[in-house]
Parts: sequence; structure tokens; C-alpha cells
Amino acid sequence: MNKVWLVGILLSLSVYTALAQSEASIVEETMSIDTYPFHTPNPIPIVVDNPKIPPYFKFEGYSHTTVKKDWNVVTLENDYIKLWVLPEIGGKVWGAIEKKTGEEFLYKNEVIKFRNIAMRGPWTSGGIEFNFGIIGHHPSTATPVDYHTQTNADGSVSCIVGNTDLPSNTKWIVEIRLEKDKAYFETNASWYNASPLTESYYNWMTAAAVATNDLEFFIPGNKYVEHNGDAHPWPIDEEGRNLAMYKNNTFGPAKSYHVVGEYNDFFGGYYHDKNFGYGQWSPYEEMPGQKLWLWALSRSGGIWEDLLTDSDGQYIEFQAGRLFDQYSSGAVNPISQVGFDPYVMDTWSEIWFPFKEIGGMEDASKHGVLNVEYEDGLTYVGVNALQNLHHELQIKINGDITFSEKLNLKPMEVFSTKLPTSATDAVEISVLGTELEYTNNAEAKRIKRPFYPDTNLKISKSEALYQAGLEALEYREYALAHDQLSELVTLDPSHRSGLLALAELEYRRTNYERALALANTVLKMDTYNSKANYIAGITYRALGDFLNALESLGWAARDIKYRSVAYAQMGEIHLKDKNYKSAKMYGSKALTYNLNNINAREILLFSAKSQGDEIALKEYAPVSYTHLTL
Repeated sequence: MNKVWLVGILLSLSVYTALAQSEASIVEETMSIDTYPFHTPNPIPIVVDNPKIPPYFKFEGYSHTTVKKDWNVVTLENDYIKLWVLPEIGGKVWGAIEKKTGEEFLYKNEVIKFRNIAMRGPWTSGGIEFNFGIIGHHPSTATPVDYHTQTNADGSVSCIVGNTDLPSNTKWIVEIRLEKDKAYFETNASWYNASPLTESYYNWMTAAAVATNDLEFFIPGNKYVEHNGDAHPWPIDEEGRNLAMYKNNTFGPAKSYHVVGEYNDFFGGYYHDKNFGYGQWSPYEEMPGQKLWLWALSRSGGIWEDLLTDSDGQYIEFQAGRLFDQYSSGAVNPISQVGFDPYVMDTWSEIWFPFKEIGGMEDASKHGVLNVEYEDGLTYVGVNALQNLHHELQIKINGDITFSEKLNLKPMEVFSTKLPTSATDAVEISVLGTELEYTNNAEAKRIKRPFYPDTNLKISKSEALYQAGLEALEYREYALAHDQLSELVTLDPSHRSGLLALAELEYRRTNYERALALANTVLKMDTYNSKANYIAGITYRALGDFLNALESLGWAARDIKYRSVAYAQMGEIHLKDKNYKSAKMYGSKALTYNLNNINAREILLFSAKSQGDEIALKEYAPVSYTHLTL
């Protein structure tokens, strides 16, 4: 064999291997997994047990013996990490590992053990659960969702999952995306309110990690809030316990720490014995919620370890959310419920990643993880790259540059150094050209938002009733909301916001004449009130009075808050009457003021289809991922 030819072949193979290894892959296959099934569906909607979620029903039977069950599993993998998705179990990420160490940065429960925890009953632990709607765990958490897999033009791969929350008619999609050259994966979420009413707003991406005594939590903030909004010190509590150490939580029941108080965009944990950690990153304005949830470190929590797994041990949850906390009423403080405006889409993105060999985490970004520690007069600096990192690491002591070095790291490679410092030195560290930075000034990123109530503030009875009624309305406690708001308008018949909140509630209850009367009470005081005109418009539409619906919605559209949704309502009315020219006009207007108004896009699509306009059909395709639309 010619030696030159052989060398050429070997070089070609090595280049091919290098290219092959740099690609991301996605594989869909059937796996037989030990499963404890659920069964015994009760076909009656949960009107009494949980009136927040009809028309869903509950499952009431849970197996105590395991069976081998075939599940559809989607595996995403590159050179650095590997993760699994279960489209038939809520579309959840099943688990994820860092490939070189084999360590899990998302807890992967090797047995699927359904237990009665979720709103409809069945739930299984591990991975990342996507929660949209009213409260966790969402109605489709244990049942199949729509999904699609694809390889993207840039070499990344995606598994896209999505579903509709039936009580609110809100629709969600999550793209789980893995790039070929990054040691993290993304979850890119879209959530759309297709209802003409304000709906409940709740989103938490609930991730799980293994629980061990060497685990330290890195969650930036100086206080945590409970579910009722009450604030407490973090990480050192009132009893002097460092709650950031898992082993120090050996008191009381299960814990919920919603950590707040710092303008930062990462959190996670580190296993000191394994020298390995996990984390999440997202821009602060997109995902300000950072929750740590722990089962009780006692037998009452250990019982759930027995109930939810066979051999994979206890776990903790690190949850990222769109709000500060998973609010439930019961205390007076600045935290409250939030509504989801009609025909509005919210989108956000976050990454989930492993890191290792640097001892902890003081900052993180898509570029990497930065840790800083002080010991014996030395400052330790460690960097774990999450992508190719060719940037300058710069360290300033008391304003002077004392260290500068160009990093040359591949994903999951680590750099570290130590510098002599004193306890009084001001230390600033940054990786230039990235978001990675650190200062030992504890107040540098403190936010000034108040989390404690003003005890001197006197709230009027009418305002207290209005706030209570609105809270109940946004939490789907409709009977309570009706009582509170009815008492309010009896006490103050001219309370415009209270009248309109009650009108919206009566519309929801299909008491259209009563809803219209309440809206008109406000219009008799203020003919241009935008919300009153909007409620009147959709109510006239429900009553079949389309002329007055169009007239009222036209006034509502003067307000930017209602402009897009009001125009879309007007377009839907004209579409029903097969007035395609007017439907197209109002659909276009609605889309001008909200490019993500899916209802408006549907108006334009139906109009185009009815008129055989193939160009418009392509132009107005809904914002979507391939084969999986909102």
C-alpha cells in the first residue's frame, strides 16, 4: 500500500471525525423504561375539587408495581452535553449530563414513577417541567403534548414541544435547542393568550438536581419571599443559619425560597465533593424569578424519595420564573397576582448548563461561569468556558489592572489563577467582551425595590375590596371575586375599576346583559373609557349586536393597550360576515400594533384562503416553529 496514499486517507478520516464530533445530533427512538403507571380517570371535571381547571378531569389510580413501558424519547447530543426529552410526559426534559464526567446537571430519574401531586394528579420527578397557566404542576404534565424535531440550518438541533391550557385558552411552545459547539442548551418559550379576556399568569420552568450534603446553592440576593409574599433574610436567616448550604436546612417542613434583591441573571448549585455544578441563565428582565424548593430533610421528606424513585435518591428543584414568586394570598405585602392581557404573546429564552473544577459560581453567562474565592490573603479566580472563549481576563485591585491574560478555552475547559490581596482591597474582575464580571462591593447590584409592606399606609375599604376582588379574579377564584367586587360596587357605586372588573367577571360567567349594564354604568360617567368600551364591545359581539360591537371596539382601539386586540375583534366580526376586505383591513391594523397577535394572523390567513391569495397565505403564516404553531 502506498504510504502517501495511506497518510492521506488517515488525514481525511481525522478531518471527517473532527467534523462529525463538532455536530449536534437529535435522535427519536422508543425506550423501554421501568414505569409505575397511573390509571382510573374520573370523567367528571374537577368542579368541586379544583374549580380552577375544568374542563380537565382527574386520574385517581396509581400503581405500586413497576412495568416495562415503551416511551418515545428524543435525545439531543453534542460533544459536551447530552439531554433527553419525553414528549409523552408533558414534553419535559427528562435529564441532562456533562459527557466527559458523566455527571448529571439535571436530575435524571431512571424510573418513571407517577404519584398524585399535579393538578390532575399524576406527576413524576426529574429534568425540567414547563409550567404555564395557573399554578404548578400544569394539567398536561403527565400526558402527551404536540412536538416536532428538526435540524437547523446552523447545525443546531431542536425538539419543540407545546400545548394549550384549556381553562384559559392560552397556548405555549418551548423550543429545546442544542447548538453544536456550546456546553449548554436553550429553552426558548412562547406563550400566547388567545382569549379575549385577561387570564391568569403563571410560568415557572421547574428544574431538578441531585440533593447531597455537599451541595451549596449560588442564588444572588439578600432576601427570599414566601408564597404569600412575606420577605426574610437570605442566605443567613433570622436564626443565623446559612440556608445556601443544603445540609443546613434540617429544620421544619419542605422549603420554598424565592430569592430576590439583586440585579443578576444566573443561579445554580455546586457539589464540593464532586467539584461539579449546575446552573441557569436568562436576562433578568425575562426571568427574574429564582426559586429553590427542598423536600424536608427529615422522614416526612424522605417518604417522597421512596414514592418518586427507586434508586436515584433525593432531589432539589431550582425553578426559573417570569414573576418574583409563585404567589398565593394570605399576607399584606407588595407581591400580588398578575394578569395576562388578551391576544398578547410573551417570549423569553434561557440556558441550562454544567460547570466544574472552579469551586462555585459568582457570575455566569452564555460565555461561561466565573468564580471568585478568598483564602489566606489570596484571591482565587476560576473560569469554566461554555463556548469557545478567546477573550481577555482582567483583574483590577483598587482600580489598578494587576492581572491580564488572553483566555484560549474550548467549551468545558477551565482556567484559574491566584493573586495576593488584603481584606480591604476593592476587587473587580471581568472577561472583556462578555457579560462575565465580579466585584466584591456587595451593594453594587442591589435593587431598591421594596419587598416589605408600608405598615403606616392606610388603605380604604373600597380599595381593599377592589384589590382582593382583582386578586381572586386573576387566580380563577371566581366566586370569591364576585363576592368581593359586588360588595365593592354596593359600597361605592361609582368605583369605575371595580365596576369594570365585575363586568369582565359577568362576561366570563356568560351573564352578558349584566356585564353590559356594568360597562354602561362607567360609560355614563366617561364615554371614552377604553376598558369600558372594550368590555361593551366584546359583550355586544357575544349578544350578536355586531354594529354596536364595532362602534364600541373602535373607541377602545384609541387606547394603545386595547388597540391590537380591539382591531382583531373587529376583524373577526367582519370575517364571520364574510366581508373579507374589511376583515383583512382590521387584521392588518391589529398586526401593525402587535406582530405576535396570532388571532390577527388567522384573520388574514382565512381572508387570503377565501380569496385564493397564495402570496398572502405565505406572508401571514403564524409565528411558529415548523409543524407546531401557536
